[in-house]
Amino acid sequence: MDKSPSRNVLGGALWINLANTVRMREHRVTDMLEEPGYLDEWLHDNELHGLNNTAGAASAVTREDLLPELLRLRGVCRLVLEDLDHGGTLSDEAFAAMEAEASRLDVALRAERDAQGLPHLITYGQTAVQGVLYPIVRSLFETLASVSSDRIRICEHDDCILHFVDTSKSGKRRWCSMDTCGNRHKAAEFYAKKKQQRGN
Repeated sequence: MDKSPSRNVLGGALWINLANTVRMREHRVTDMLEEPGYLDEWLHDNELHGLNNTAGAASAVTREDLLPELLRLRGVCRLVLEDLDHGGTLSDEAFAAMEAEASRLDVALRAERDAQGLPHLITYGQTAVQGVLYPIVRSLFETLASVSSDRIRICEHDDCILHFVDTSKSGKRRWCSMDTCGNRHKAAEFYAKKKQQRGN
């Protein structure tokens, strides 16, 4: 269940999905990016696999080239989430780390027409690795600029550390997924109530 595609995109933003590659499995914090084959799965689920967003002919992204860059960027994403979890204000340290990631990007622009002939200006990474990093960094900046910090939160289940963007109208979403953590919580409450009733 931990490696199902739904778990890889529950965050609602690329940078949170990257942070969520550290998750609880069998009651232990697990780095999913250490799992064989998981990086390809995560890239595919987040629509970052095989993107034609590099200059010239698209080149293959190798695990050896990409993984260290993703791990460093994930550290920044988790640092930002820690700030939001503890007060909702972005620290100078976290912003400096974001700024450093932005400065590492090597991007370019190109003009394209869509299927209707309308013009668009496309920003893309100059290399295959940059083609993956750029949309994640962009997602980080765009989310923080457009979403209230109290809408970026951690799942309330005791055995979950996944984060998500709450896009519900009420702003009262509690779980990373109702199908997993929400149902687990309901089941636990049900059995606890049954146990209490038997004890009375």
